[in-house]
Order: sequence, then C-alpha cells, then structure tokens
Amino acid sequence: MSEFSLPATFKAGPAAVVTQQGNANDELAAGIQSSFGIVSYRGKVWSIKYQGQENPLMREDGDGARASIECVIIRSATAISKIFYADGYQPGDTSPPDCWSTNGVVPDAAASSKQSNTCAGCPQNAWGSKISEAGKAMKACADSKRLAIVPLDDIDNELFGGPMLLRVPAASLRDLKSFADLLSANGYPYYAIGTRISFDVNEAFPKFVFSAIRPLTESEAAAIIELREDPRVQRILELEIEHVVHEPEAAGVQFEQGAAQAPAAAPAKKTPQELMAEAQAKAAAKPAAAKPAPAAKPAAAKPAPAAKSKPAAAKPAPAAKAEEPEYEVEALRRRLAELEAAKASTTAAAAAEAGDPGDGAEDEGEQVDEAGGTGNDEFDELLDNLVS
Repeated sequence: MSEFSLPATFKAGPAAVVTQQGNANDELAAGIQSSFGIVSYRGKVWSIKYQGQENPLMREDGDGARASIECVIIRSATAISKIFYADGYQPGDTSPPDCWSTNGVVPDAAASSKQSNTCAGCPQNAWGSKISEAGKAMKACADSKRLAIVPLDDIDNELFGGPMLLRVPAASLRDLKSFADLLSANGYPYYAIGTRISFDVNEAFPKFVFSAIRPLTESEAAAIIELREDPRVQRILELEIEHVVHEPEAAGVQFEQGAAQAPAAAPAKKTPQELMAEAQAKAAAKPAAAKPAPAAKPAAAKPAPAAKSKPAAAKPAPAAKAEEPEYEVEALRRRLAELEAAKASTTAAAAAEAGDPGDGAEDEGEQVDEAGGTGNDEFDELLDNLVS
C-alpha cells in the first residue's frame, strides 16, 4: 500500500474560503471500494492475503508457523457457499475453480464453467457425485461458510484493511455448529467472545477446531457492534467475486477426497462410431409404410389422353359425363348419324367419279381403323364423347 505525505508548506492549512465549503474529499472516495484481507492456509500453515501479498502468520518467538489464530467473529453468512474443481483440487495449484457460488443458489457470474443454472439442480451438488479415497460418498462441489473476522488483539486491523474473510471448509461445518450451540447454551453470542481456531491434530487434512478464549471487554464489544453494520463486512459475506484468486482453504475436504473421480450421475460419453450405429439402427427400425408408395402420386401427374393437338379444356370433365342428361346423348347420336350419312354420300360420289366405288370405301375404312380417327374433327370429337 502506498504511503502518502504532504510537504511542509501545507502545515498552514487551506484558505479560509475553501474550508467553508465543507469536506469535499468524500467525493474523491465515492464509489471506490477498498479490498479486504483473506485469512487463508496452505496445508496447516495460516497466512493473510491482502493486496496481492501473502503474509504467513508466524509465532511471536519466531519458532515456526502459528498453529492457531485468535480472532473475533463479527458476522457469518447465512448461506452456504459452494466451489467446484472439475479435476479436484491439487495442492499448490493457483488456477481458479471451474464453478462456484457465493450465495449457494446460483453460480457466480465469473464462473468459467457453470455446471448448472441452479445449485439445487446441479449434479455436482448431489451426494455420491464424488467418492473419496476411503470410499466415502460425498459431493463433488464442496461447501464452505463465509465468516468476517478481525484479530482479537487488534480489532481495527489497519494493516490488513479491517475485517477479513475466512472460509470454513465443509469438513469443519459441523464443528462450527457445535461451537455455536455451546455458546448459545451458555448465553454468549459468538461475536461477544474471542475465539481460537486451530487445526485438528488427529486429521491429516486441515480440519478446524473452535474454542472460546475470553469474553470481550466493553470497549471491544462496542467496536464489534459497530463493525457488524460496516459495509465492508457486508461485502465480505455477500459480494459475488468477478475475478477469483485461488485460495487453498476453499477446497475444504478436497484434501480428504484426493483426485477427483467421475460423478456417479454423469453418463459416459459415446464414441462417434457408437452414435453412427445407433442412428443406422433407428433408421432400419422405421416401418416400411413410412416411405411414400409410388401409387401415392396424384393421377393428374399422368398425361391425359387429351394430349392431342386439341385443347384439353374442350373436353367435358370426366365427372360431368356421368351426370349428362339423356337428351344430350341423343343429340350426339343424331349428329353422328348425320355426319356418317354425309360422309357416305361424299365417298360414294368420289367413287363414282373414279369408277371403282368398292375400293374407295374399303381404303377409307382401313384408314379409319389404322389411324383411330376419320379425318373429320367434329366427327372424331362426337365419337369420343359418345364412346366415353
């Protein structure tokens, strides 16, 4: 953090006319939020991260790292936060988790690989989605609880920006509840005492042990009551983190779980060959009736017999023929008889002039039979209508 100082020429103070305008420096600080410290640990060594620097907490006598911290718990988040590593947390890894949630309801906006739209419906949040090395069913997404704390012997904690964040990992949540129950039974709120948080020596992974040190003095209690309403505390407990800096304590029981295993609820991915075989099987299983039969084509697609040079519209529609009155049929027959008589007369006259009436009539009849018509358009049309 930068150190600021003013030259000696500023000792006289600002001009009187300026001081009458009130303190305008609040305008410069408006909308700018200070960062907060994070109480972290690596293995079983405590440290405080603040403004990009990690500061290990050492014993006052210099004989190694501190085994515990002494603090006052200002407030606790009501929600259980969640954090998920797709490949499990690996000690020393500084990459952010794949998915996390500050409020335990929905993933935070900055999560790079959201596993679900809601935490309640997330398969990684279900019991049995992960199996520990000891064969114990657990959740792949680790729970934690956010606490806002300050050092017991330095409640102002100006060196590290005041209130700090401490995440209680999943393996220690039951112990935290038992500690709260003990305080309630004795009539003490958790923020009215000094608390020591150490590591359980009987566990290989960092599991918290909570113990009471002493009640706060009147002045200490007054300062804590004021901090409980401090906006910095609300940010610590409720702020959705837009950029995650990896913190080992967030992994919680990951130290117990070891390398991540595939969630039991997640189905195995199929190879392209398997997917192709399934598609072919589905296609073969479809009923033959699903394929359009050739007979399904409309009859209109077939060229009508009226493909002759005459317009097809000149012929009455087939459906109309069945309903024609008898007098129209008789009229056709009479007209046909008239045409036949006229044609016979013409043929006989031509044969008489040629001197061979029989051959001419026979040839004409052969022409009618072979061509399918008589050569007289009106006669042919009447004949077609009568036959049909």
